[in-house]
Amino acid sequence: MYHDVTPGLSVPGGAPGRFAVTHEEFRRHLDQLRSEARGAHSLRHMLGEHPAGGVAVTFDDGNAGQYERGFRELADRDMSATFFVTTRWVGTPGYVSWGQLREMRAAGMDIQSHTQSHPFMSELPAQEVRRELRESKAELDQHLVQDTDMLALPGGDWPRSSYRGLIAEAGYRVIATSQWGVNRGLQAGNDLTIVHRCTVSGVTSRSSFQKIVDGDPWLARRRRIREGGLRTLRSALGPSRYAHLRKVFLGLVRP
Repeated sequence: MYHDVTPGLSVPGGAPGRFAVTHEEFRRHLDQLRSEARGAHSLRHMLGEHPAGGVAVTFDDGNAGQYERGFRELADRDMSATFFVTTRWVGTPGYVSWGQLREMRAAGMDIQSHTQSHPFMSELPAQEVRRELRESKAELDQHLVQDTDMLALPGGDWPRSSYRGLIAEAGYRVIATSQWGVNRGLQAGNDLTIVHRCTVSGVTSRSSFQKIVDGDPWLARRRRIREGGLRTLRSALGPSRYAHLRKVFLGLVRP
């Protein structure tokens, strides 16, 4: 799971913006996948064809750098990816346009939903959950002439358990989470396929990236332990307050 692909280093300490990789870094990742005959594929391709050793590449949010750099590098290598876009952000400064998304789709990219406004779903009442799901799907279906059936949860935040049936009701069949893990045996339940994803951001060494694509069990175990602790803290604070305090800790906003 990627977010943005930036032109170069953009924050102190020699790293790209949080949740982003540099253009050079992303090129290296794709070349590493190609050198191992793995390739980068859309999530739909992986779910349908299961190429041996293949790796699904996904992007969240719909940042402009995904089109300007991520998509271009994928297309140049005849690779694909799934782009989960927040529809209310499409066409606004710093984000992709509908024309760019149509170009990406025509080139073999898979464009799917990241909700309409990127809320924390657990904080919404049922009618707002329903609106976020249905309206983002309707916009994607209309602009891209498709049947949108995949959803990436903003912030990895699920709706309240009593509202989760609204996801399938809105027409989604695949849910991409932010939970670290390898999809050796996909989890199915309530008519939904649940997909784990491994976040790639910052500067990643060749060996570290190799561990990610190999599904290294020790790396996965460490990440799951870390995620478990963060989920406990997030549950205690609430997702909005947790997200704000995390940004303060990372130096992204002032206290």
